[in-house]
This record gives sequence, structure tokens and C-alpha cells, in this order.
Amino acid sequence: ERVIDPSVKPAHFAARSNVLPYASTIIPPNYDDGFSLKAIGGNIGDTLEKNARALNQISANLAAFQIQDNISLLCQTRDNILRILNEMNNTSAIMRQMPPLPVHLNEELSNTILPPPNIHRHS
Repeated sequence: ERVIDPSVKPAHFAARSNVLPYASTIIPPNYDDGFSLKAIGGNIGDTLEKNARALNQISANLAAFQIQDNISLLCQTRDNILRILNEMNNTSAIMRQMPPLPVHLNEELSNTILPPPNIHRHS
């Protein structure tokens, strides 16, 4: 019986440095989930559209193995998320009645990987 150590990686993966170590899923550019960011409108809608474009470019860069090009795009996306959160916190009482978002930005992690944000979150 042959026993294989799961921590040992096959040599053909180690030799191919251009192979991503994870599965890459790219959303096609014509994908439509029926949700329009333009319908949101205002500053938040505009910022969400900017993030959608940045995330599409990040995806394209990953597919083209241009990983370094994503640093500024990731910073832009993080800063935009902070702007949206700040704007939501500073809006009318109706918006404050919304339940909290189910997902949180891990600012500590992003700050260890990326340069400091251009905007700070106000709680």
C-alpha cells in the first residue's frame, strides 16, 4: 500500500511559477444579475460603480498574472468601502434603522497588506 504525505506538493506545480495556487473564477463582463448600481444613485451608487470597475480590473489583472497592478486598485476599493460606510453612518435616521451589514471590512488585515488608507472610518 502506498501512503502519500498530503503536505508534499507535486513537483510539476512547483516548476510552474505562472500557475495560480487557487482556482480562478472570473465573472464574464456581460454578466447581469438584474441589480443596477445606477438605481442606488447618489454618492454611494457612484462609489459602488467605481468599486465594480476596480474589481473587474483586479480580476482581469489576476487572469493576466499582473498581480502587482492590483495594489493601487485594492487601496482604491478599500478607501471607497470606508467612504460608503462613513456616508451610511452619517445619513438620516431611517438609514440608521437598517440592520448592520452581515460582512465587515477587516481593516486590521487590509492595513497590514496595503498602504494606510486615505480615509478613516468614523464609527
